[in-house]
Amino acid sequence: MQQNPSYVGLRLDILKYVEKKSQNVLDVGCASGANGEYLKKNGIAKYVEGIEFDKDLADKALLKIDKTIIGDLDDVNTLNEISKIKFDTIILGDILEHTKNPEKILKKLSSEFLNEDGIIIISLPNFQHIDVLIHIFFKGYFPRNNRGIFDKTHLRFFTLKNMKELIHNSNLRIDRIEHKFRYRDKIESSFPIFTRQILTRLFKKSFTFQYLLVCSKN
Repeated sequence: MQQNPSYVGLRLDILKYVEKKSQNVLDVGCASGANGEYLKKNGIAKYVEGIEFDKDLADKALLKIDKTIIGDLDDVNTLNEISKIKFDTIILGDILEHTKNPEKILKKLSSEFLNEDGIIIISLPNFQHIDVLIHIFFKGYFPRNNRGIFDKTHLRFFTLKNMKELIHNSNLRIDRIEHKFRYRDKIESSFPIFTRQILTRLFKKSFTFQYLLVCSKN
């Protein structure tokens, strides 16, 4: 099966928030295990467990990390297969928008599997990005793409307010928010010369393509 490269690669932007003390890491949506392999090889994590919907990817991940669970996050049986240990870090990199009930999933992960002083790192696309305005209000069209904000497999859509609400309702608090800026939805998109600093200051939310949120128990 051909895999979408947008969801398989190493996420150093997320991993930089994994603290050295993280002995146990749960990577939800681990894909082929690139993140876990990096954490273990660099001595950041001792034990890495992953959850993955795609069996082919999960099989590849099992060669790099300690355990993989194959299943749908909206199926409670999948979450019940997670090892009965406490994790220092739980990673949710562009995953929750693909689920039917992200709040239920996040609540269960934080309440049952996160250490008291552990963190959850969440990455979500921003539906307040300028591309949404351009496509829906100006072009009058809702794209169905293979990646990005308009990924056709997205079931839920979030602005920063929605993200804050989700995290608050999951009994978590936000310790850090990182804005990942992009001029347009396309991967190779770049800001016109001399405009990046101006646009991202004046219209910060409109040019935030993705948010990274580091959360802990409230």
